[in-house]
Amino acid sequence: MTPRTPTDSLADAARALLGEHDVTDLLVRLTRDAVQFADADAAGLLVRADGRLETLTTTSHTAEHLEAFQSQRDEGPCVDVVETGQTVEAVGHQEIVGRWPTVGPAIVAAGFRAVHAAPLAWQGGVVGGLNLFGREPRALEEGQRRAVQACADMLTLVAGQPFRLSGLDFSRSITRALRDRVVVEQAKGALAHQLGVDVSAAYDELITRSEREGVTLTDTARAVLAEAQRR
Repeated sequence: MTPRTPTDSLADAARALLGEHDVTDLLVRLTRDAVQFADADAAGLLVRADGRLETLTTTSHTAEHLEAFQSQRDEGPCVDVVETGQTVEAVGHQEIVGRWPTVGPAIVAAGFRAVHAAPLAWQGGVVGGLNLFGREPRALEEGQRRAVQACADMLTLVAGQPFRLSGLDFSRSITRALRDRVVVEQAKGALAHQLGVDVSAAYDELITRSEREGVTLTDTARAVLAEAQRR
């Protein structure tokens, strides 16, 4: 099978934006693509919502925990990238812990030795950050940096929808995406209980079902919840 490229990812996302699409599904797929292009192991997306940072999507339960921890402590790579609007990168145990004394140890304890965060820029401001985690202490190559930033830019468009939005409209779009994410989170818990697995494995299974059945992640999650209610 021909490897998926950044061009494939962006073309698929642009095609989806031109028609009917599921925001949560697109966010997940683009975030997973960014992990692949960066040769990373996990990723999370933090966005501004009602004056605070909220987790919009992640590729694993571990990344979800780290994103939530950054939001709670107001510290970490995603927090820095939102505050500065600049790409953030730290490689190695010492640099990660030295840069973020509270969140850094949690990142290292999770088994990661490299972090990279790219800004989600919107009309002169920054509305969020795409955070990549790697188990190998390795900085991104220039081509990988460009691919990750392209994914971050497309994620911004997907979250905000493909038209010029006011700040209020963008906030409303983010709120809708967060609402859909709650459905996915509930389905992860239900699936974990049904299959007797942890939530990370349940999330992988949810994505696998979505891809296998050719339906959106949100619709797959709703189907899981409906099945759980019937039991």
